[in-house]
Amino acid sequence: MGSAEQRINVAAMRLFGERGTFDLTMSELAAEAGVARGTLYRTVDSMEQLFERVRDTLAIEVHATIARTMDAHGALDPPLRLATGLRMLVRLAHDHPPMGRFAVRFGLTEESLREMLSGPPMHDIRAGLVAGRYDLPTGSELNIAAMLMGTTVSAMWTVLEGRQTWREAGSKAAELVLRAMGVPPEEARQISVEPLPPMPRP
Repeated sequence: MGSAEQRINVAAMRLFGERGTFDLTMSELAAEAGVARGTLYRTVDSMEQLFERVRDTLAIEVHATIARTMDAHGALDPPLRLATGLRMLVRLAHDHPPMGRFAVRFGLTEESLREMLSGPPMHDIRAGLVAGRYDLPTGSELNIAAMLMGTTVSAMWTVLEGRQTWREAGSKAAELVLRAMGVPPEEARQISVEPLPPMPRP
């Protein structure tokens, strides 16, 4: 992706997250991205298309980067992977507030739920079910994905609003998710405070 397109995507993410809508003008976006209107018209068909591009790119890149980071640091146990991924997302919201605000504004959508069901977090959950690490009813994947999304987005919100630190919000959210999925309380608590691997660049 070229530097102009990167600047446009970052600017759009910031504006979409701040406003909670993709009702932007080309002039506003060009000024925010620091690009000429002609450049913008060559790379953006519509605000709706740009919103989808930003949302899809962010979801794919963030989940893939976190999965690679955990693979590189040997996080193989499914509950540990799940808790680590959730906590890393909360940390990213703290470290990069525009990304966090975008996730909070648009994380609970039908498209995001579909991405969750087909992405790395659900792969780890399925691996945990196969390994007998979770105690869940058959056919509850949709409910699990919705719970995981809601808990993660809520934890991000508490951090962005200054109600909790990223460490507290991430660990508490991870512990609650693991306990809801049948991990024994003491083990869930221990997993939720394991040291995190180095944070990837967004």
